[in-house]
Amino acid sequence: NPKGAVELIEIIGKGNYGNVYKGRLTATNELTAVKVVLLKEEELRETLLEMEFLKSCNHKNVTKFMGLFLKGFDLWICMELCGGGALDSVYRNLRKSLNEDQICSIMFESIEGLDYIHKNAIIHRDIKAGNLFLTDNGEIKLGDFGVSAKLQHAYGRARTFIGTPYWMAPEVIMCDPESPTSYNASYNSKADIWSIGITAIEIADKNPPLSDIHPMRALTLIPTSELSLAKPKNWSKLFNEFIAICLTKDPNKRPSAEDLLKHPFL
Repeated sequence: NPKGAVELIEIIGKGNYGNVYKGRLTATNELTAVKVVLLKEEELRETLLEMEFLKSCNHKNVTKFMGLFLKGFDLWICMELCGGGALDSVYRNLRKSLNEDQICSIMFESIEGLDYIHKNAIIHRDIKAGNLFLTDNGEIKLGDFGVSAKLQHAYGRARTFIGTPYWMAPEVIMCDPESPTSYNASYNSKADIWSIGITAIEIADKNPPLSDIHPMRALTLIPTSELSLAKPKNWSKLFNEFIAICLTKDPNKRPSAEDLLKHPFL
C-alpha cells in the first residue's frame, strides 16, 4: 500500500492509461514520477509480470524503476523523474523545429534504449515523443512502459492491438479485430522501429504524419501510404533515408535497433 510510503505532490501528466504525478518516496526523500493506473483484476497479474523487467532494467537511456504499490486496483508505478519532461512538450514550446544534429542525438539515445529493451525481449509498443523523457543534464530516456509486452524470447511475437494510432506500424494495425485491413497477424520488436521513424518525423515537423485526420481514418491509410517529412528537401538526404528505412513496410526487411545504430545518419 502506498500510504505513508509515497507522497503525491502535483499532477504532471495524463496518459492513455492513467495520471502521472510528481511524488516523493518518504523513506529516501527522493523525487519520483508516479503513474497511477486503474487495472482490471485480470490485467493485474500480467502488468506485475511486465514490471519485473523494469525492476532489473539498468540502462542510461531507460527510465529507472523506483517502486511499485497497490491500492485496491490502482497500481502506483514509481519511476525516475526526468526534470526536462516529455519531449513533445519540449518541441511544442520552441518557436522553430529542433535542428538535424539535435534530432540525430535524440534518435541515437532513444535507439540505444530500444536496443537494450529489445535484447531483453521487450517491445515498448508506444514509442512517440511523449514517451521520450529529457533529464536535467540533457539525456534521453525511454519511459511509460504501460503497454510494453514481455516476450517469450528476443524474437517472440505479440498479437495485441495496442499503442497510439499515428505512430502505429502496419503489422500492429493488422492485429486489430475491428480494423478493416485486419487479418490474423502478429508482430515483434520491429514495430518499435517503425514508431521511431514516425517519431523522427514528429520531432522535425512538430506533428506525426496524418495527424490532421481522424485517428481511425489514419489507421486505414497507414498500411498503404508512403509517409515522409512534410518538406523532405528542407532536410538532408541521410535524414530522409534514415526515416525511409525505419518505415519499411515489410517488418522482415526493416532494420533492428542494433542495425539502425550503424546508420550513417546517426
